[in-house]
Amino acid sequence: MNRYYLAFVLLFLPAMAFAATGGEHGYSLMGFVWRVIVFAVFVFILFKVLKKPLLDFLNKRTEDIENAIENAQKAKEEAEVELTNYKLKLKQMESELETMKERSRKQAEAEKEKIVSDASESAEKLQKSTENMINSELEKAKAELKKETAKLAFQLAEKKIEKQLDDDSQKKLIKNYISKIGVTN
Repeated sequence: MNRYYLAFVLLFLPAMAFAATGGEHGYSLMGFVWRVIVFAVFVFILFKVLKKPLLDFLNKRTEDIENAIENAQKAKEEAEVELTNYKLKLKQMESELETMKERSRKQAEAEKEKIVSDASESAEKLQKSTENMINSELEKAKAELKKETAKLAFQLAEKKIEKQLDDDSQKKLIKNYISKIGVTN
């Protein structure tokens, strides 16, 4: 309340001083002096009344600005640290990616070599199996051929012997054979 009263007086003091001079519109030295005195008193009172709140306001504003600057600097430093961390993580990820690519390439090469090796082994096994089968079939064919040859040779020999031996020769041959064995009728 005291401040409102003081503000009211300060606002209307120049008007009261002007009225005290009688409201003359002419230029007078005394009117000018009064105006200067009133203005000086007005400034002095304003200074006394508003000094502390103005200083408090300015000090608070200065502190707020300093705090904002400090917070901004801290945030900037934290952001720089995070940026550095992200850059390091990115480099690590790139390195890991290259490692993974290299590992995948090596695994693919190893798999390719294994497939080629397995195919080669399978081809060799198939070739050996085929050779064994061919050899087996060849041996069977040889045995069959020998058997057939022996059968044909026996049949040829039998026919030749039948032509050469007549009934009398056969009886003689049988007797001769029986006597060699030692069996008698």
